[in-house]
Amino acid sequence: MAINLNLKIVLKALIITFLIVKDSLASTISGYEIKSLIEKWLEKQGEEANVNILESLKYPACEPNNIIINDISGNSKLIKVNCIGKNPWQFIVRNKVNKQKSEIKNEQLSNFYALKNFKEKGTIIKEKDLIVIKKKKSHENVFINDKSAIVGKKLKKNVNSNQLLKRSNLQKDWLIKKNSLVTIINNKSFVTIKEEGLAMNDANYMDMIKVKNVKSGKIIVGYAKNEKKVILNSKQY
Repeated sequence: MAINLNLKIVLKALIITFLIVKDSLASTISGYEIKSLIEKWLEKQGEEANVNILESLKYPACEPNNIIINDISGNSKLIKVNCIGKNPWQFIVRNKVNKQKSEIKNEQLSNFYALKNFKEKGTIIKEKDLIVIKKKKSHENVFINDKSAIVGKKLKKNVNSNQLLKRSNLQKDWLIKKNSLVTIINNKSFVTIKEEGLAMNDANYMDMIKVKNVKSGKIIVGYAKNEKKVILNSKQY
């Protein structure tokens, strides 16, 4: 009888201890849970999270509606967690994110342009055809970061979507275009002769160009001076 009585007492003590421990665990919130709440809050703010809280840390349980999280630094580096429940508590945790490095990194990126969809050779590019791709700018870059240098230009070859555009993808803007009317200037000693001509090929500044004299029909070799002028050399055909 005495043994049974002692056994009952031990069992009761164990049950009471278990209930006390269970109640104690249910009435706390762990460091792990608090860390998760802070990370979710930062994510909603569009901020990066890198908080370090001892996961075994215990605070009195607090209803989610009674937990207030604030950025007290203004740059998401210091986060204050405040419980306004029956057993209030609060603490501050550091969010170890190097925002300055991130900002410097973004400053080093430049806008470059690519086509939204595949385009064939000869297509005239419109502004709506372009998308922006950010890329680190360097002296070795051959890609175009000036939109005005692309819009209105013709493609020299087929170009795939999302392919960064180079100047070699575009047809040149010639100073004098083939079949343009120009003025042929022939300087002879004290006399300058000007005649009307027709450009036989495209040319940039001081490129060699063949021009057909409209009056005589002769094809003359000269050099492109500007959009309307061709200066002759002595060689004629």
